[in-house]
Amino acid sequence: MAIDFGRAAQGIATGYLQAKIRNTEANDALKANTLMRVGETLIGETIPNAIEAEKVRRTNYDNLVGEFGVPFAEVADINRFTVDDASMKALREKLEKSEINKEALKDANFATDYNTRYNTRVKSAEEKYDPILKQLGVDNIGALGYNTVEALVKPTAMETVTTKDQMTDTVTTQEVPVPTSSTQLKDYLISTPYTFKLPETEFARVAVGYRGFDDAITFEGDNISFKFKGTKDTEYNALRAVTNDVKQKYLDEKGENVNIGMAVEEANQVLYRQTEGQHNVIFNGYSKKDPREIKPGGPEFQANMIEGNGFSNDFNKNFPTDNDKREYFKRYLLQLGTGSEQRYFAQTAPDNVMIGGKSLRDYLLFLSQ
Repeated sequence: MAIDFGRAAQGIATGYLQAKIRNTEANDALKANTLMRVGETLIGETIPNAIEAEKVRRTNYDNLVGEFGVPFAEVADINRFTVDDASMKALREKLEKSEINKEALKDANFATDYNTRYNTRVKSAEEKYDPILKQLGVDNIGALGYNTVEALVKPTAMETVTTKDQMTDTVTTQEVPVPTSSTQLKDYLISTPYTFKLPETEFARVAVGYRGFDDAITFEGDNISFKFKGTKDTEYNALRAVTNDVKQKYLDEKGENVNIGMAVEEANQVLYRQTEGQHNVIFNGYSKKDPREIKPGGPEFQANMIEGNGFSNDFNKNFPTDNDKREYFKRYLLQLGTGSEQRYFAQTAPDNVMIGGKSLRDYLLFLSQ
C-alpha cells in the first residue's frame, strides 16, 4: 500500500498550527491576566496612594507657608521635610534647637518652586504608568485625578547687569538669570543655646568623686542626701553651674544626651582656674588655714602677711591703689557666669587681707550678693 506523504505532511502541519494557536491563546490569556492584575494594583493602590501622598505634601507645605512664609516652606520641601508626618516631626525637632535665619531667607532664590517640583514628579509618573494605562483603556494618569499645574511653573528670575567697556567708554545692559541660592536647610537655621538641664542624680553621682564631696553626699537608691558643711554647698552649686556652661561640648551626635563624666571633669578644672588658681596669682602665700583655726561656717583661707599687704608683687604693681583693686574685683566677679561662682570666689578669699582698712573677703561677699 502506498503512503501519501503529502496528506501526512498536511496532517502534521495542521496539528502544529492548532497547537500553536492554543499556545498563543494561552499566552494571550496569561498576558491579559497579568495586565489585569497589574492594572488593578496600579489603579486601585499605587496611583491613589501617590495622589494621597501629594495631598499630604501640599498640606504640609501650605502649613509651613502659613507659619513661616514661602521661602522657608520651599527649602523645607526641597529637603523632603514635607512628605509625611515623620519628616515634619523631624523638622520640628530641628526648629526646637535652632532659629530660622530670616535674613538669609529674605533674598533667597531657588532654582525651582513647589509647583515646578510637583510637575516633575507627575511627568515621571506619566512616563512610568501611562503605557500600562493605555493598554487598559485609560487615556493617561491625569484621567485618574493626578493632574499637572503647568501654568503655575516658576519663571526664571532675571536681573539687569550693567557693564562698561573701559577702552570705548561704552555702557551696555543685559538681562541675566539671578544666581540661585543654597538649598541646604542648615544654611537657613541659627543654632540656639542648648537648654538641656543636668539631671540632679546623675550630676551628683559624678560630682561625689570631686572636691571632697564624698563626705557630704550619700545615695539610697534614686534618693540623694546632702550634708554640706561650711561653704561646701556653694562650692557644689558652683561646680554644677560651670558644668552646665561646658556641657554643650559633650553632647552626643543627636544632641540629646551629655557625657556628664567628661563635662564635670572639665568643669572642675575651670572652677579651679577661676577660683583657687586666681587666688594663687592675686595673693601672696595663699593657703588653707589649720583645721583647728577654722570655725564652723567661717573663713578657711589666708594669705602670707609677713611681707607686704597680702597681695602678690605683680598684683600690687598692676593695681597699685585701693580703688584700682576694687575696680579689678568688680570686673572679675562680673565675668563669672553665675551667683554661685561669684560667691564661691568670695568665700574662698583670704580673710586676713584688707582693702581700704576693711576686710577684702567681706567686700567680695558684698559684691557677690
